[in-house]
Amino acid sequence: MNKIVEILKDLEFDEREIKIYLALLKLSDSPALKISKETGIDRTTTYDLLERLIRRGIISFYIKNKAKHFSALSPEKLLFYFKEKYSSLESILPELKKISNQNPEVVKCELFYGKEGLKSVGRDIVNNAEEYRVIGIRKEYEEILGYFNEQAILKLDEFKAKEIAIVEKNAKFIKLKNGEYKHLDKKLLSPVTTLIYKNKVIFFIWKEPYFAVSIENNQLAKAQTEYFNILWKISK
Repeated sequence: MNKIVEILKDLEFDEREIKIYLALLKLSDSPALKISKETGIDRTTTYDLLERLIRRGIISFYIKNKAKHFSALSPEKLLFYFKEKYSSLESILPELKKISNQNPEVVKCELFYGKEGLKSVGRDIVNNAEEYRVIGIRKEYEEILGYFNEQAILKLDEFKAKEIAIVEKNAKFIKLKNGEYKHLDKKLLSPVTTLIYKNKVIFFIWKEPYFAVSIENNQLAKAQTEYFNILWKISK
């Protein structure tokens, strides 16, 4: 169940919406009062949440005996719903890129906050990094993101991405099939993880609420790659 909740949250459901969607899958067509009792959410809030999900197209309703009865998209239709949204975004991607390229930036800096921010960075790495370098892989990433991290590793392996990493001696972590790893004493590694790919450098800060700073700049990426190469030579 935790895995279901985590994935639905990634799809922009909040916790109460998840309760209602799962309750409707279990109950099938039901009036709001029955849904309210099943979820433990008060009736007024249940109505508000149902209306919100109706506007998103995830729940529908019909009138039976002068009362509204609600039903949820089947799991198969829910999958199609999000695939369709992805396809719509994909269709306008060339136009969005044209707009973006009209104002090229020499340096682009973004701050990502909390677990959801780390996931956003992770998605970008999975989708765009055919090869990347890491200084200081930390167990925290696996522990914090759990199932999301496992799926990201599966996709990176599927895409045959290459991970070249310098890690702390005796560190335990999930390795990529196409990975190269060397070890360095803890005292020589920063507590901040650095990841480099293409013209991006990402700094992961492992203190709650967790941060990732992404800097897009060719000169910085080149300088960090040179620093990585120095550490790689002295690593074992």
